[in-house]
Amino acid sequence: MQINKKVALYIRVSSEEQKKEGLSLDAQKNKLISYCNLKEWSVYKIYLDEGISAGSIKKRPQFKQILSDSKKKLFSTIVITKFDRAFRNTADAVNTFNDLKNIGIDFVSISEDIDTTTATGHFFFIIISALAELERKMTSERNKAIMEDKFNKGMFLSRSHYGYKPLKKEGKIVGFKIHQKEAEVVLDCFKSSENGESYLTICKRNKIKPQQYYNIIKNKVYCGYITFEGIEKRGLHKPIISEELFNKLQN
Repeated sequence: MQINKKVALYIRVSSEEQKKEGLSLDAQKNKLISYCNLKEWSVYKIYLDEGISAGSIKKRPQFKQILSDSKKKLFSTIVITKFDRAFRNTADAVNTFNDLKNIGIDFVSISEDIDTTTATGHFFFIIISALAELERKMTSERNKAIMEDKFNKGMFLSRSHYGYKPLKKEGKIVGFKIHQKEAEVVLDCFKSSENGESYLTICKRNKIKPQQYYNIIKNKVYCGYITFEGIEKRGLHKPIISEELFNKLQN
C-alpha cells in the first residue's frame, strides 16, 4: 500500500438522490474521507457535481475538471464511492480509463473494490462499466413501459398539467379533474387570443410569463388529447376548450 498518496475525490448526486440514504452528498463525502484516512492517503480536492443526473460525463462540469486536472498531475488517483457515480455507459468508462492509464493516473471505486493498478481491477472495471450501462438502459425501458401504459389508459404522462389537478383514490392518482381557477386562465388565453388581444396583455392580466402562455396555446391536452412518441389519442380528462378553437390559433 502506497502511503501519502495524493488523491482526488469525485462525488455526483442528483436532486432526487440527495434524499436517499447512502447516496447523499454527506454520505458519499464521509465514506470517501474515511477510506482515504484508512489508506493514509492525502486528499488534494473534492470535486462535486451536485443536482446532476446526466448520463454522459460531457454534461458534468466537475468531472470534466477532474480529468483536466489529472493531466496536470495534481494527484495520482481518482477515488469514488460507487461506479455509477462516475460512469453510466461503457464507452465513457473505457475511454476515460484508457486516458487516465496513459497519463499514469489510477482509479479506485470503493463499493466494487475496483483498483485499476491491478490486472484484476482492470478486468472488473470493464465488466462493471458494461453492467452500469445495462442497468441504465433497463431503467429507461421500464420508464418507457410505464409511460406507454399510462398513454394506453388515456392518462396524462406527467403528474399533471396547468389547468388540471390529480384525482386520487386511496392515495393513488386515478385521473385528473379541472382546476377551476387555472382553467379560467387557460380559457382566457385562448379566447382573448382568438379576439386578437396581445399576448403581453393576456400575460399581464393573468400574471403568467410569455413562455407559459406559449406552452398553453401549443398544448393539445386542453382540447382533450394526449401524445406519446408522436401518436395522439383522446385522453380521459375533460377538455377546457374545443378542438376547433385550438386549431384556429395554431396558424
